[in-house]
Amino acid sequence: MRPGSPRPSRSGCCSAWATTGCCSSPPCTSQQERGLSALGTGFALLPSVCMGFAAAPLSSRLTARTGPYVPMAGALLLGACGFLGWLAAGPGTAYPVLLFALMATGLATPVTVVAATVAVMEAAPAHQAGVASAVFNVSRQVGSAIGVALFGTLIGATGSLVSGLHVSAVIAAAAFLLGSVLAAVTARRAEASRR
Repeated sequence: MRPGSPRPSRSGCCSAWATTGCCSSPPCTSQQERGLSALGTGFALLPSVCMGFAAAPLSSRLTARTGPYVPMAGALLLGACGFLGWLAAGPGTAYPVLLFALMATGLATPVTVVAATVAVMEAAPAHQAGVASAVFNVSRQVGSAIGVALFGTLIGATGSLVSGLHVSAVIAAAAFLLGSVLAAVTARRAEASRR
């Protein structure tokens, strides 16, 4: 990547650890605290997964129109709100209450990934595009592994799936909020440099 250019692969790593780590908690909570079967849990989490189908074309259009940092900032802010929505989760929480959290995190992550991928590719010289793509993908994989380990540890340390989910959700929301602020600042700098 060019010296002085933003490092969007950090965004990929952070969003991956927050998303994968925190989103590995709801299936456990659904099965052990809410008593859902594996199939029931899969169906309950389906709104989150389906948002990816809407997110890909939406993110591509937004990124083409505004550049990568505006959609990235907006998606990370939406994701932060979605993670905070998991604070409502508990054994007696009605499923419709959790739909916002499921849909917001399900939409935010793919939009962030598409925008961050574009940012990485724009920041890299053309002859290093393959290396830039590989670094970004590896950063996401490392982030996912760290997230599962970190949030799994938090669940174990709190002694309760629901408490662990809540702590994980706050940490993930803070990471996404920080990412949103950084993407917004980068968007302003990019806009100022074009003038």
